[in-house]
Formats: sequence, structure tokens, C-alpha cells
Amino acid sequence: MFALLTVIACLDPVQKDDGSDSGDTAGGGGGTGATIFDVREGRVADGQTVTITGALVSSPLTRADSDSGRSDGFFVQDPAGGERSGLYVWSQGQFGSELTVAEGDEVTISGKVSEYFGWTELVVGDASSITVTGAGTLPAPADLGDGAGVDWDAWESVPVTLQDQTVDAVSEFGTGTLSAGVGLDDGFVYNDYDCRGHFESVTGIVFYSYEVWSVNNRTESDLGQYTDGAALESDVFAVRAGQVCGPVHLTGLVSSAPSFGEDDDRTYIFAQDPAGGPNSGIVLFAPGGYTAFEAGTEFEVTGSVSNYFGLIEIFVGDDGSLTATGTGTITPQVVTADETDWLQWQSALVRIENVTAVTAVDEYGTVLTDAGVYVDNLFYNFSAEEGTAWSSVTGPLFYTSYDDVPQYLVEPRSAADLEN
Repeated sequence: MFALLTVIACLDPVQKDDGSDSGDTAGGGGGTGATIFDVREGRVADGQTVTITGALVSSPLTRADSDSGRSDGFFVQDPAGGERSGLYVWSQGQFGSELTVAEGDEVTISGKVSEYFGWTELVVGDASSITVTGAGTLPAPADLGDGAGVDWDAWESVPVTLQDQTVDAVSEFGTGTLSAGVGLDDGFVYNDYDCRGHFESVTGIVFYSYEVWSVNNRTESDLGQYTDGAALESDVFAVRAGQVCGPVHLTGLVSSAPSFGEDDDRTYIFAQDPAGGPNSGIVLFAPGGYTAFEAGTEFEVTGSVSNYFGLIEIFVGDDGSLTATGTGTITPQVVTADETDWLQWQSALVRIENVTAVTAVDEYGTVLTDAGVYVDNLFYNFSAEEGTAWSSVTGPLFYTSYDDVPQYLVEPRSAADLEN
């Protein structure tokens, strides 16, 4: 059975308790008086409880957890601005509707200083540790130009602006890498951009997580004018090799199976370069509605390269196009049952010889084989028991991942693809 893994992921500044006593901070006041500069410049010992007064809230709450609906923190800044003027306030996942702070609020905060793998935090127990005492004017975000040569540690947790930024890469989690060498991430809001796209400017808070610096815009308006990159002429082999990203234009692709996805009101197609061989297959994904195409249809496609948790796709959005241009033929690639590099055959039409089922067909219509790959029922419902042997199994090789474990599934298109 065909199933797409849906994951909402982001580069999260929220930290997990590493066994230290940073999670023991109680609500309420107390602690030594200190400034944000004292904390950021290391004049306060890790683990010491402090009270900071006169700080200004510089961000909304970080994006709420999808399960609990609770946020993990927000940022504050010293009114003087400049380097090391920002600090992250971590609630240990406790902030819900009981905390209402807004950008520009002046606050007094009591908490424990924590250095968590290089990320400086003020850990608080609950909303009672934070008191709104007035309102102030936030310093303008620091203009760091194009970001060349910036000491990012000095700007950790501070609002900054970068000018003239191109998106050099986009990860499978939808987070980008800017030409400044830092990420563009979604700690507050989800963004929509593509590899090789260009921002006139990018404003946001500087995060540090998993040894990666990123700028996280607080609202959509923090991002300046965006322009998509032009579609590059390319082919499947270059896409699969990671040589191109963003919008591409490909011609002469041929489908190895009928399109699918009608129930989802989407169109998925296993397409391939007729030359065949390793890395010749790819999935075409058009979310704008279902269109039926037969196996052997030739396509011209304009879309964006997408890595959907390990599945390489051409995403055909509103700015793309998917056009049938004729017919063609795809010859199955014979792959031995002891193949170890299945990734190179992802989405290609393969024929695996002399395979045996090591399980019965499960409730999803899938059976595991002694080749280490599955036989699946995306196109054809088949019967098999443990020990069922086939002289060959033919079909496009689908890929999915559960708990970061890759799974490859051969998708027979009819009974003729299962030879006993």
C-alpha cells in the first residue's frame, strides 16, 4: 500500500534536559541582579540564578509544539542593542495561554543561566518568573550587510538583517541555507521559498542549534522581496546526483507505470530517462489535482527539485508545468537479489530475479522478501505467503522511511510482473 510519510520538522531552539539541574528553576523572583550583557559575556556562572530587569521582549513565542500546543520560549534584548544584547528565555515547554507577552514589552525575569551545547539560555520555571513592567522601543535590527565575515556568536539571540541573500540549498525539512553561510529557519513561522531563490533582505533572530547558525524571521514581513530562480535545463542524472537544485526543466522522461494518487486529488508519476541505468528514475509530483496517464507516456516537466525525506521528486507547483509530449519505452533494469545500493535504483523500473517472500502479505498489502526489499500493492493486489517464490518481480522501486529506517518497495503493475 502506498503511504507518504508526513512530518512537520524544523530547526528547533528548544532544548531537552541533559540531566543537569537547569530544569529545577522555580517560579517567582530571586537571584542575583544581572544584565543580558553580563550573561552573554560570561560574567555569570553557568547554573547561577539571576534576575534581569528592564529587558525588552524581541520576539513572539517560538512556534508551539503541534501535540501540546505549548511554546518553549521567546527572546529578550537589552535596550542598548548591539552585539551580545540578546538572550533566549527557555520555559522547558511550559508556556501556554497563561503567558501573554508582546514585542516591546519591558520585563523582569528570574531564571537560571544555562549553557546548552553553546546555546546561552535563561531557564525559567513558569510564567510567574516573568513580570511585565512597562513598554519600550526595541533597537532596530542590526544590519549585517551580506553577512560576509560576521562573528555569529556575537549576534546570538539578537535581531539582525541580512541584505541581498540567495538561497543556496534547501534541506529535506524545508530549511534553507543563505549565501551568508547561515540557515533560514522556521522557529516562529513556516516559510515558502526554493533553492536559488533570492531575498532582497532577511530579518530575524539568530538561533544556534546543533552547531548550526540560522536566522529565524518572526513574521512573513521580516522577509524582503522574494524572486524565484529561473528554471535550469537539466536531466534526471544531474538531479539525482545533487548537481542542481531549485527550478528545473526536463524533457524526454517516460513513465514506467500509470499515474496514481486520485484519492488524494494529486498526481504522482514514476518517470525515467529512457537510457536507464543507475539514478535514472524520479517521481513527478503535481499537487494541483489528479490526471490519469498511462505507462509509456513521455513528459516535459518544469518544477522544483525536492527531497521529500529521502524520496527525490520534481515538485510541479502552480509555477510549473507537466505536459504529455508523446510515448516511449522503459526497459526494466535487472537487479540481483543481493544488491546493497538500492538508492541508485530509487523510482526506476527494476526486475529482481529469484526472490522469496519471508513474510505473508500484511494488512497493508505488503510482503518482505529475502532480497531485503518489499513487494507492495500500489498498482496490483497480489497474494503471497511466507515461502512464496518468484523467478522475477518487476515494477518501479518506491521509497519511504519510517523512524529514519529506509524501505524500498517494488510495485508490480499487473500479474505479469510477478513470475513464478
